[in-house]
Amino acid sequence: MSVKTRGSAALDKAQRRLALLKSINENLDLGHGLTIEAYSRYIDDTRATLEAHNTLLSNLDESRKTMDLKDKGLSELSERMLSAVASIYGRNSIEYLKAGGSNRNRSKSKKSITQAPSVVAISTNESTPIITNGKGSLSNI
Repeated sequence: MSVKTRGSAALDKAQRRLALLKSINENLDLGHGLTIEAYSRYIDDTRATLEAHNTLLSNLDESRKTMDLKDKGLSELSERMLSAVASIYGRNSIEYLKAGGSNRNRSKSKKSITQAPSVVAISTNESTPIITNGKGSLSNI
């Protein structure tokens, strides 16, 4: 997912306003530092900052894609390394376990070791009387 670059409504508005102010006077000075030149410099500075921001976003997007490719490549290489250890030493070897592989024989035996819950039968020598409720249903006392 790429990061969306941004524009600036304030910058667009300021550029239009600058053109309108220049139509009054190219060297307009309203006092207190409010000049066409200062306004134009601030617009240019804002434009440069916006361009730098969008460039950073583009670089971030490129960096994210590069990192995704590196992650995928590293995962594939990790699988190949483990497969090579299995080919050389075998899947049931200590070396394979040390490399992060799982011993399939042990995994299967662990699964078979798990016990099902045991059922305990309770025998009672005493008989319990059965009483009917008069409607054909049985109930224990």
